[in-house]
Amino acid sequence: MYNLLRFIKLNHFLLLFLLIEGFSVFLLLQNNSYQANRAIKYSTQYTSFFHNYTASFSEYVALKETNNYLIEENAKLLSLLKNETSFVDSTLIRNKKYHYYPAKIINSSVSKRNNFITLNKGSKHGIKEGMGVVTKQGVIGVVHSVSSHYAIAISLLHRKSAIGIQLKKNNHNGILKWKGFDYKSATISDFPNHIPINIGDTITTNSHSVIFPEGIHIGTVQNIKQNNSNGFFDVSVKLFEDFNKINYVYIIHSDESAEQLNIEQKIKEDE
Repeated sequence: MYNLLRFIKLNHFLLLFLLIEGFSVFLLLQNNSYQANRAIKYSTQYTSFFHNYTASFSEYVALKETNNYLIEENAKLLSLLKNETSFVDSTLIRNKKYHYYPAKIINSSVSKRNNFITLNKGSKHGIKEGMGVVTKQGVIGVVHSVSSHYAIAISLLHRKSAIGIQLKKNNHNGILKWKGFDYKSATISDFPNHIPINIGDTITTNSHSVIFPEGIHIGTVQNIKQNNSNGFFDVSVKLFEDFNKINYVYIIHSDESAEQLNIEQKIKEDE
């Protein structure tokens, strides 16, 4: 303890400088999206290499679980080849517009306000910014930054995440967001109170997205609260996927998304 106090006393100017400098960088990244995006992109190239090695060790330890997962997924793929196109617990929807790229998560977080996921696939494997990330249980996020061998995705557990959803039973639409704290649930705010909705109803993706196919399961309604300020419902959704246990994902991309975006952009330019 004496040596520690002596070290602090001898170097207090340097330590104070480093503390202030670090806080300044933190404020810069928090309040400037361009600098934050560049920092994430550069950090991907250097930190992902380390995460890949740690993930390889974890993968070796969990070989039994990995084999069971692969057996299950192979069975579903074989069923697809035989034109059995419907699975209760899978997002492998038969849709020729979408391509599926398997990837492994090598780093992730669930306890921060803004959570990211590092994947072991990059531009060398055909991955691009804006692609969707899903599992057999539901939506995981959207690819944010890509290097040659790695990609970072914005998790659904992120303050800027907004997923177009619908009630499976009647196709009424809404927006799913994460308000923090609980990684097992998300919220649909301002849901019209005249629409029939009950606890236990299934929530899926809707047809409005160019990132995700329609009908991917996301979760079930676990709580419905009346918003007294506007008369709408605030709906809490229990997510099917446990974000603290994800190991493997699919990165998905639609060949027709660019065409849709281009024609919608023309409408915006004419307004």
